[in-house]
Amino acid sequence: MSKKHKRKPIGFASSLNPLEDVVEEAIQFVQENAPPEGYFVAFSGGKDSICVLEIVRMAGVKHETYYSATGIDPPEVVKFIRKNYPEVKFLRPKINFWEGIYKNAPPLRKARWCCRLLKKDTTLKIPLKNRILGIREEESYSRACRPRIDYHKKLKQYLYKPIFYWKEWHVWEFIEKYNLKYPSLYNEGFDRLGCVVCPFLPSKSMSRIKLHMERWPKIYKTFEHAVTRWFNDKADNKYKQGGQTAKEYIQDWYRGFEK
Repeated sequence: MSKKHKRKPIGFASSLNPLEDVVEEAIQFVQENAPPEGYFVAFSGGKDSICVLEIVRMAGVKHETYYSATGIDPPEVVKFIRKNYPEVKFLRPKINFWEGIYKNAPPLRKARWCCRLLKKDTTLKIPLKNRILGIREEESYSRACRPRIDYHKKLKQYLYKPIFYWKEWHVWEFIEKYNLKYPSLYNEGFDRLGCVVCPFLPSKSMSRIKLHMERWPKIYKTFEHAVTRWFNDKADNKYKQGGQTAKEYIQDWYRGFEK
């Protein structure tokens, strides 16, 4: 790629840009910000991280790739990573999700200790402070409000998002064009991959939770056992004084506590 090529601004109009333009811009973005010590590339095995890792490879920059093994990701995704990305280094939390429930209570949308414990904390021992993330603004309002190059003051880390402006069709066209393998779950009704048990899944209809429960019943059986143990030993009196049982609490959790 010629260094004299002037980058085309894409920004919020990226849905109108052909794949070739957004790919070239993402590669230049990675190259222009590359630190001498190399990037830390966060890899989850999902479609966005597959694309961003390939962009980093195409950019030819120094990097190391890490996967935060939460212990509650889909087993199919873990197998996919081991088979297709053997160079990815696994990082494991100090305590597992079930122990975290007993210590901290079941995670809620506004109290997501699980993200910190299972993902962020596992990366703290890695000295690489310039980190590549497969985050896109299209995914949520909160993500769109953050800058493409972000800085985490507490951790003193720079966060770079090469495919920040990509739309979903860019992602799938890129995967198809470069013949990149991806988890088969995407072909089985799962549009986003992540933790099998997640506080963002609960809803009044329980539709998303049911999809996960049907696919991974053993994990949800373990979840219910862990929550029951926490409820019986440590739950706040506001639940027990109202006569609520552990089983009723779990059903309320699945519904996002919406009545």
